[in-house]
Amino acid sequence: MNLNRKKSRIIIIGANFAGLTAAGKLSKCHEVTVIDSKQDFQWTPNIHEILSDVKKETSLSLNLETIISRLGHCFINQTVSSIDGNLQTVTLNDKQTLNYDVLLIASGHTRSNYGIEGANKYAYGFRTADDVIKIHNDIEAILNTNKHPVNINIIGGGFTGVEVLGELLRKYATNKQMNFKVIDSAARLVQALPEKLSDDILSQCKNHQVSFHFNQTITEVKKSSIHFSNTESIESDLTIWSAGTKLPDYLNSINTQGLSNGLAVNTCLQISGFDNIFVAGDSATLEKPLAKQASIALDMGLHAAININRFCSQKTLKPLEVRTKPVLLSLGDINTYFIQGKLVLASPVLAAAKEAVYQFYMARLSTLLPIEQSVLGIAGRITLSTEKLLLAEILKLRPRVLLGRSKLL
Repeated sequence: MNLNRKKSRIIIIGANFAGLTAAGKLSKCHEVTVIDSKQDFQWTPNIHEILSDVKKETSLSLNLETIISRLGHCFINQTVSSIDGNLQTVTLNDKQTLNYDVLLIASGHTRSNYGIEGANKYAYGFRTADDVIKIHNDIEAILNTNKHPVNINIIGGGFTGVEVLGELLRKYATNKQMNFKVIDSAARLVQALPEKLSDDILSQCKNHQVSFHFNQTITEVKKSSIHFSNTESIESDLTIWSAGTKLPDYLNSINTQGLSNGLAVNTCLQISGFDNIFVAGDSATLEKPLAKQASIALDMGLHAAININRFCSQKTLKPLEVRTKPVLLSLGDINTYFIQGKLVLASPVLAAAKEAVYQFYMARLSTLLPIEQSVLGIAGRITLSTEKLLLAEILKLRPRVLLGRSKLL
């Protein structure tokens, strides 16, 4: 880094949880540029609720140009094509090349199809609100054709796959025209979480038109079918892909350890070989890996900003200390789960806690908007959630149902 410069040139790639948090904490003494291919920040942990009309895209989005400019930084709505760590440059898809003194990579992951034929063409991604809106509209279009039955298949029985299933059941559980299948190469659901959670979800789905297909290897996805290595196949009117993610290709040049799930960083969030490149959020992999959670990405973004400020001032960097955080997983309006280590608590009442997390963080991020937009946004989100989720949940709950579904697993 050129220590004679009055202002350090800092580039942040990605304005998601980690990147946007870091941008808000970086000193205005620096020359900060934020790059993102999207025009809006999206609260992605709740995009699955668009499927059931509990959420709208507008209630999950904040305009990045407005936020970044109010922070006194520069926003570039572009996609990164490459990084040169030695030349300290970032090249964009429009061929523009930017120089940096310090770089923060917070771009998260992209979809991985594992090389399966037809997956990219025929399976719907589930990474953005736009993806979910397309799925929502196309399911409705299929139903309007009066086709019977309608086969909706979810590839991937992880966290996202379960929440997608839950929202589809919230909206279509009484529609006997609909059949849902969850397909995974693993032996059970949510492999990274306690097995008793998977067992309870399977039990909760017994009375619904859902089937689970585990230990399956997919060889091809076609427009109207999914094919497996055992030569069997199933019909599919719409296939949702929630099976896996990978690092963006542009990071290959600095991914010195060749990890597929993240760039290796030290406890100060610096990448090996380049002490002026920091990584935060899902793109980062520490020696003791952290869960891919929005709350952890927010903490990492804050810590990255602290260390970048210190790095530019030639101060000693601070190691990251992040405690394991609980997870809230929803199965639509059937049940919500609180998971902390091996502890799993299930109760429909927990839906309010999950909603509170969303409302709190969106309200906090909204403070970066002009006051009138912030107030209107908070009011709109609370009104929509009260009408579509909280009141609906309260009206459906009966003491017997509540007691039956509330338990320590």
